[in-house]
Amino acid sequence: REREREEREREKTKRERMTKENGTATMNGNGHAEPTKTSPTGIKMSKEVEELLLWEDPIKSGGILGGATVAYLLFHCSGYSALYIVCNLLLVGVIGTFVWSIIAQLLGKPEFPIPEPKPEAIDKAFVCLSEQGKCYTNKFIGVFYRIAKGHEPALSLKAAFALYILAKISSVFSILTMAFIAVVGAFAGPKIYVMYKEDIDSVYNIAKVKVDEVVGQAKDFVNEKVISKIKPPAKKTE
Repeated sequence: REREREEREREKTKRERMTKENGTATMNGNGHAEPTKTSPTGIKMSKEVEELLLWEDPIKSGGILGGATVAYLLFHCSGYSALYIVCNLLLVGVIGTFVWSIIAQLLGKPEFPIPEPKPEAIDKAFVCLSEQGKCYTNKFIGVFYRIAKGHEPALSLKAAFALYILAKISSVFSILTMAFIAVVGAFAGPKIYVMYKEDIDSVYNIAKVKVDEVVGQAKDFVNEKVISKIKPPAKKTE
């Protein structure tokens, strides 16, 4: 038994290491690596998220989207602050579970069905989040440093244009509304793409050619009329 357990642990460690290294291989029953199936949307995501966004379980996906819609309407249309609503919802939950516990003890019924916390899963989730957060933070700081130095006119113009568009969008929609639009798009976009993949791909390819042509002309114009006339400060040399 001890040897079998050690073998299982080695197989599990090997499987986790291969998944971490390339993210595209899984282990079959014989312990050999085999490629995972490509996502229908072409976007790398976990199996659970893919099943959720592709509505493979309509009740689960519909429940989450419906809950998000109710939460948005509650926050947006009620007139109350987010903290007020959250505190009252938590108050109702605390009182509800307390009353449930008392009634369950009196009637000999099972307690409120809530899963026990798993410290290992929580630790693993925080490690994953910290690694991803560190990676994106380093990238953001690197780009911010390049923009702040002002030695790259093209990058500065791109950042200025992106901030201008973001300011215009935020003047029309609140952060809460933009978050809700993103949630609806996440649940609707992948499913629609899978249903009409061929038509969408053909239209996308035609539009991409036109956009690339216009962007190329715009880049040539900006490089010739603007960037070529901007002289960034010379870098200091020791």
